[in-house]
Amino acid sequence: MKLTVCVLYDNNENLIRWRKALPIENVQVVALKTVCNPKLTEPQFEEIGVHADLVGLQWSYSDFEEQFDFSYLRNKCDEYANGDWILHIDSDEYLTTPHVDLWAFLDAINETEANAGYVSVYGLLTKSGNIRDRYSHPNMRLHRRAAGLKWSGICHETIDSDAHKTVWADTEIMLYHEGYMIEEDEFQTKGERNAKLLVREYRRHKSERNWQYLIKTFSTLKQG
Repeated sequence: MKLTVCVLYDNNENLIRWRKALPIENVQVVALKTVCNPKLTEPQFEEIGVHADLVGLQWSYSDFEEQFDFSYLRNKCDEYANGDWILHIDSDEYLTTPHVDLWAFLDAINETEANAGYVSVYGLLTKSGNIRDRYSHPNMRLHRRAAGLKWSGICHETIDSDAHKTVWADTEIMLYHEGYMIEEDEFQTKGERNAKLLVREYRRHKSERNWQYLIKTFSTLKQG
């Protein structure tokens, strides 16, 4: 059993703890760095280094609002995966599941018909003073490489399970999320960034899911 773990990150992020939380053996890391370069006329993708257990990629863009697409970037990472299963862990998250349990979960799901699985994301929400409890926020982050599943959505992207009519399974894989442990002005900036992407996504695909994300995002910004 081999696991590919993918991450998107920018110039200001350090992945040391992110990597230390993962097993050392039987893991391939695919890390894609995003770089804003206002001088570019169009986005550029390049390979920084490609090895069996470590792949470094870079995607440069000039206009976040008009060009950024999280599902495109996740799909690019998946193209370089060589593990039996692919797990996406964001740069502001890290694995908290004991490694022996992680492999046990993967072995168990590998014996089923499932092609994808939910993981649980939890952590401190400093803006409201509440804690995001374990199991309260399942995420579609794990999928079987051989199934060829694709990500969709510019923002709040998800594995396109409906199109592939795949079987999903729950897992006990836990990720601790630190993305909201930021100052109020940073939280506002992050919300405005997502709102701009969601507007572009809704113009492209007027789904109920995208509409509800727009309502939630703008409601949060109004309260802030």
